[in-house]
Amino acid sequence: MVAESIDFSYLGVFGIWNNDLGPQSAARILNSNATDGSVRIALESLAKSLRLPASVVIETAFPTHRQLCLLTCGLGLPYQELEATVKDLVQHGQNTKAAALAVIHDHPKLAFNALRNGRASSAYRELSLALAGFVKGSNDDTWDETVRDVAKELDDPYARAILALVSYGDWHDVLAETSLPLKYRLGVALMYLDDVDLTRYIESTTADCIRRGDIEGIFLTGLTEKTVPLFQAYLLKSSDLQTPTLALSFVSPRYFSHALLDLWRESYRSLLNTHRLFIQRVQFDVQATRLSIRSSTRDAKPSLAPPPRQVSLRCNNCDQALDRNTDHIPASATKPQDQIKSSFGSNQHSSIFGDAKSGTVCPKCGRHMPRCIICMMWLGMPASFPSGGGGGIRTKSTAKFQSAKELNVNSNIPIKEDQDTNTAKDVMKDFITDASVDVSTLTVEDRPIK
Repeated sequence: MVAESIDFSYLGVFGIWNNDLGPQSAARILNSNATDGSVRIALESLAKSLRLPASVVIETAFPTHRQLCLLTCGLGLPYQELEATVKDLVQHGQNTKAAALAVIHDHPKLAFNALRNGRASSAYRELSLALAGFVKGSNDDTWDETVRDVAKELDDPYARAILALVSYGDWHDVLAETSLPLKYRLGVALMYLDDVDLTRYIESTTADCIRRGDIEGIFLTGLTEKTVPLFQAYLLKSSDLQTPTLALSFVSPRYFSHALLDLWRESYRSLLNTHRLFIQRVQFDVQATRLSIRSSTRDAKPSLAPPPRQVSLRCNNCDQALDRNTDHIPASATKPQDQIKSSFGSNQHSSIFGDAKSGTVCPKCGRHMPRCIICMMWLGMPASFPSGGGGGIRTKSTAKFQSAKELNVNSNIPIKEDQDTNTAKDVMKDFITDASVDVSTLTVEDRPIK
């Protein structure tokens, strides 16, 4: 959501109510510097462009802020949409949830009908009578006794919230019902608390959610810098690394950066590699890189550097990569055969050639490499080409075999050329290109071929 050259995407209730874009707000400013006054003007402009309904009941100096906060919580619905939502919830047997939603939006008649329609139990019907008595202002001994009887039979959080309202007539009692989901308690606070009480409630609840690692606190913090300590406490409590990493990939490093997020991202990538979920890890890399493009930059380049190409050959025996130590190649080794020899050293297991009878071996374990089904030559043996037809000596591994039809690795089945793994989000278009080798010897690895 952009208004007046300020990007308000992924802000929570705390940021909207306090006009707080976060410590690293420069990434959200598209054209000019913003002050607290300009942020407030931009929020009012955004609310006007969205044509939000005037759903706030109490008098307030910040009606547009309350409307945007309700929108963030998925509340503040117009009557037609609210009525359709209530009917849908009743059809799915969620009568109390539908009634609570109607009560929060100050439509008691809609709540009364939700408690009596569908598959409503006798306890729900009694709760509807208590709600009707509360709306009419009845407060006698019979009504109090009815409320107490209903309270003994209900343990549903939405029903308990309605009961707390009809029992005491104070919205603060509804806010004290912690079994009610946070988004509904925020809706009550935004609809019925005055500005001072609302500010105090938002600040205290935000601090409490961060301290306890309550993931529902995202409604308050949004996906901003305040979410990092919340997810840190959540991670210590649940050991769920995936949720924080995936969620914060939408905003980091696009809107802000943090050392913990870099650590979580690399740990998550290592976790996927450990479980051999290489395709999923590549999908994560590609999507995270795309999401890191900042809207405030003109060149629209990703702020997260894409990883290098990550295709390598591995030995069937030891499962180690057949990469070469190019860091140890002397500058004088200019010929291909000299480069290969110097990269593997002089040890008999480090040479990829071996003698003429033994053929090539794995540089890590000394196991023979596969043969080509056409020419029966070992993988990696030097192949001579006529002058003018490629020049000099080159190996099959460095030439990448040029055609899959020339190679069959440990199998009598011809290898087919790789096909695009085009998924629903098209995240693998640029990953694997022209590697024509047996899938039994090809593995995606967390480093490029050297």
